[in-house]
Amino acid sequence: MLLPLSWPRVLGILALLLCTVSARAQQEFNTWYFGQFAGLRFQGTTVQALTDGAMLSGEGCATISDAQGQLLFYTNGITAWNRLHQPLSNGTALGGFADAARSEIFPNSATQGVTIVPKPGSRTEYYVFTVDAAENNLRGGLHYSVVDIARQGGLGEVVQKAVPVPIPVGDGRLTEKLVAVRHANQHDIWLVVHGWNSNVFLSFLLTDSGLSSTPVISAGGTVHQGGTNPRQDYNALGYMKVAPTGRRLAVAQYDGPLEVFDFNYGTGVVSGPRRLPTVPLPFSQHYYGLEFSPDGNLLYVSPALYQYNLLTGAMTAIGQLATPPRPFAEPAALQLGPDQKIYVALTSAFSNPYGVGVIAAPNTLGVGCQYQFNAVPGFSYAHNSRMGLPNVLVRPPVPGELLATFGLVRTEVCLGETVAFAASLYPQVPDAVVTWDFGEPAAGAANTATGRAVPHRYATSGTYTVTMTVREVSGATHTYQQRVTILPFTEAHLTVDQPVLCSGTPARLRVTPAQPAGTTYRWQDGSTGAEYATQTSGRYWVEVTAPQRCPVRDSVALTFLPVPALSLEREQTICAEQHLMLDPGPQPAGSRYRWQDGSTQASLEVVTPGDYTVQVTSPAGCSSRVQVQVRFGEACPFTIPNIITPNGDQLNETLVLKGLEPGAWQVQVFNRWGRQVYEQAYYQGQWDAAGQPDGIYYYWLLHPVSGRRYRGWVEVKR
Repeated sequence: MLLPLSWPRVLGILALLLCTVSARAQQEFNTWYFGQFAGLRFQGTTVQALTDGAMLSGEGCATISDAQGQLLFYTNGITAWNRLHQPLSNGTALGGFADAARSEIFPNSATQGVTIVPKPGSRTEYYVFTVDAAENNLRGGLHYSVVDIARQGGLGEVVQKAVPVPIPVGDGRLTEKLVAVRHANQHDIWLVVHGWNSNVFLSFLLTDSGLSSTPVISAGGTVHQGGTNPRQDYNALGYMKVAPTGRRLAVAQYDGPLEVFDFNYGTGVVSGPRRLPTVPLPFSQHYYGLEFSPDGNLLYVSPALYQYNLLTGAMTAIGQLATPPRPFAEPAALQLGPDQKIYVALTSAFSNPYGVGVIAAPNTLGVGCQYQFNAVPGFSYAHNSRMGLPNVLVRPPVPGELLATFGLVRTEVCLGETVAFAASLYPQVPDAVVTWDFGEPAAGAANTATGRAVPHRYATSGTYTVTMTVREVSGATHTYQQRVTILPFTEAHLTVDQPVLCSGTPARLRVTPAQPAGTTYRWQDGSTGAEYATQTSGRYWVEVTAPQRCPVRDSVALTFLPVPALSLEREQTICAEQHLMLDPGPQPAGSRYRWQDGSTQASLEVVTPGDYTVQVTSPAGCSSRVQVQVRFGEACPFTIPNIITPNGDQLNETLVLKGLEPGAWQVQVFNRWGRQVYEQAYYQGQWDAAGQPDGIYYYWLLHPVSGRRYRGWVEVKR
C-alpha cells in the first residue's frame, strides 16, 4: 500500500517581517562566520553551510555585510578578516582575549567576546567592541576598534585599534556579556555590558560623534561574582540577550540564576528584575546560551535547551525540548537568524562533525517549536560551530510601530497538507483586522480569509505568494508577503519479482520507476540503499524522497515457503553382499522424488558403493537436493576360505575374500618354503594357484589406505 508521508498537520514557522526598509537592512547580518572555519549564508528562506572561512573561534565572534548582503569582514575579537578571508590591514590584536596555550582548541574564550556595529551617520566605518574573558580574570575590560571598509581598495583597514573604554563602577572589570541594540530613534546604538562583582548594567550610547564616555547605569538583580572555578571567575560566563521587541533583557550566569529584566531601548535603562525558576541540569552542565523568540514572549536556554513562557506569571519552564543525540554535541550559543529561526551551536571543546541545530518555529510553545538537531548539511570535523555563533545587532521596531509575525512551519509543504497561517501582533492591537490572500486564484472564494489564525489547503503543487494585510482602527494598513512552495509527492512503488518464494532463495526489493540523482531511501531497518535483499518472511517498507518532492512510503509482504527437510546422512557405509536402503525421511503427501538414475520412488535400495542423489519437491513446488556417498565399511564381517579346489568344476576355484571390498586390498601368496608365488595390488579374488602344486600356501592381506593387515593359510587341493 502506498502511503504519502508529510510533516505535522499543523504547520507554523515564524518569519518576522517588518517594514520594507528594515527588512533590507537585515541583510547586513545575512552571512555568518563562526567556530572552526564554519559559516552560514542566508538567502531568502534558504540557508547554506559555508566552509571557506579563515577564522578559528571558540566562542565569541561577529560578522558584518553591506546592505545588499555582501560580506565585508568578520572577527573573533583578536583578528579581523576581509571578504577575501585575509587579515584586515592592521587587523590583529583588537583587544579580545587570546590564550596562546590553547590556540588550537579555544583561540578566544569569551562568551560574547566581540560584536560589530555600523557607526551611526557613516557609510564606511564600523565599530568592533570586545570584552575580556574569565580565564584572564576579566582584567582587560571593554575595548573598541574602528574599521574603515573603504580603505585598501574596499578591503578595509583598522584605523583605531583596541581603544580602552573606562568603566566608572567597581574595579573596572566586566563579565563576558556584550549586547548591541538599535536605539528607539532608529539611528544610534546602545552597547550594554554588565559589571563584575556587582549587579550593575552599563549602557553606552554610540552616536555620530562616537561612543559616550558616560554610560547609563542601572542596578538590579543578582550580583555577578564567583562561580564553579573561583580562580577564573566562571560566573562571568553565559549570555545576555535583548528581545527583538527591545522590551526585555535576559541574563544567564554559569551557575545560575537566570534573570529577565525590562529594557528601555529609548533610554538604555534596565529595570524590573525577575528570577526564572531554574531546572536541574545534568552533571557538568551549566547555564550558557540564551535567545528570545521573535515575538519576545518565549525564552530559550542552553545547554539543556529549555523553553520559558514569559507571558505567564510564574514564567515556568515548558520542559526540555531535546536530548542531545550525540556526545560532545550539546546546545551552546543560541542566535536568532534573519529567517527568524533560532540557530543552535552544537558545542565541543574538540572537533565534531556537527554544525548547527535549528528551532524552526520559535514562537510556538513546547515541542511545536520544531527543534532539529544538526539541521544544516555541509559541516564536518574540519568545519563546525564549537560553542559560539555571531553576536548580532538587535534591531527593535520604531516605538509604536506594528510588529507582526507571519507564519509557516516550513516554506516547503507537502501537497494535501493543511497549512495553518497565524498572525501575532506587537504591541497588542485588539481591534486590528487581519486578512489573507493565499495566492491561489483558482481556489475562488477559498483564496481569501479573515482572522488572526486561518487554515488553507492548496489544490496543486507549485510556489505561491501569500499576502497578509493588517488594518488598524485608524485605517493604517500593513502588508506582509511570504512565498510558500507546495511540493508534489515522490512517485515510487516497491516491487519484487515474486512475493512468494522458497526458503534459501533471496528476494530483491526494488523501487520503480527509476529515481533521479539525489533521491534518498530509508528501509524498515534503517538501511539506505536503493535495493534491499532478504530471505525472511514479513512485511517490508521503504520511504523514498526525491529532490524537491515529499517522501512516500510503500510496502510489500513476502512469504518464504519451507523446503523439504531431508534426513539422509551424506556419508554411509555398505558391506559386501549386503543391501542399503536410502530414505530421505517422511514427506508431505504429494511430494515428488527423483533419484540420480531417474527413478521416482520414495526410497532407493543400493547394493554397491557409489554416489547417489535425490531431489524431493514439496506439493508447493519447493525442492531440496542431497547427495549421499556410499562406501564399503571398514568394520564389515568377512571370511576367507582355508581351501580352494581349482579343478575346473567351477566350484571354489579361486581364493575369494568374502565380505571385503573387491579391489581395495593388496595380496601376497607364499609357498611352504617362504617363496612368493603370487602378488596383486588390487586383488579381485582371481588367484587359482595356476602352475603351483597342491599343498599349503600362506597369504598376506594389506589395505593400503587404512594400513590394516591380515595373514592366514589356504590349502590347494585339486
